[in-house]
Amino acid sequence: MKTVGIIGGLGPETTANFYLEVVFSFFEKNKETRPPMLLWNVPIPNKVEEEFITSTKGGEVYVPLLVDAAKRLEKGGADFIVIPCNSVHMFIDNVRKAVKIPVLSIIEETVAFLNEQKVKEVGILATSVTLRKKLYEHAFSKSGIRSQAPSDENQAKMGRIIRNLVASRYTEEDRVQLLFIIEQFIVQGVQTVILACTDLQMLAPEHEQVRIYDTMKILADSTISELLKEKK
Repeated sequence: MKTVGIIGGLGPETTANFYLEVVFSFFEKNKETRPPMLLWNVPIPNKVEEEFITSTKGGEVYVPLLVDAAKRLEKGGADFIVIPCNSVHMFIDNVRKAVKIPVLSIIEETVAFLNEQKVKEVGILATSVTLRKKLYEHAFSKSGIRSQAPSDENQAKMGRIIRNLVASRYTEEDRVQLLFIIEQFIVQGVQTVILACTDLQMLAPEHEQVRIYDTMKILADSTISELLKEKK
């Protein structure tokens, strides 16, 4: 069986949830063993992380840390790497060039999933850096998927919600605010929304009128599929 290497710590609670999602979902398909997994927690300073999420500044600090993490995981025996964080995928080319093993992209896997679901229009809930860099918009346009983002006012609310999640100080009010933002997509005629920030799954949003897809869950499912493939 293959071994997955996880670049984690972005943030820690989400990494823990991703680990558990892979372990328990894997068990549903293979009850004979646990999946081989390696994890490296990237030591990002809290102030750098918050500044990057809110203003896209400080991104240069991430590259050497992500590259170092990938090399450690490759040296440790990982057959492929995953990064359960959307925003840092702006640096995925740097990571891929640094190692000889595959690095799965949460963005590419999400696009493939939405194509399978025949989704043609989607609302994007993400950090400001993910939206400003148009990480999903560029990928969606190549697949013929239309996308919409929150208004500037609602995106400012998204920033506060995500900062609370990263700092593990989120409340029920954050969940209420998130559902309000989701409802604004309904007004625009959008019936599918993606949680394009893996921290958002901690609020477990559900809505009767909107299909909500969690990119962390999508990446976890892709990770399991890769784990179950035979080594060449």
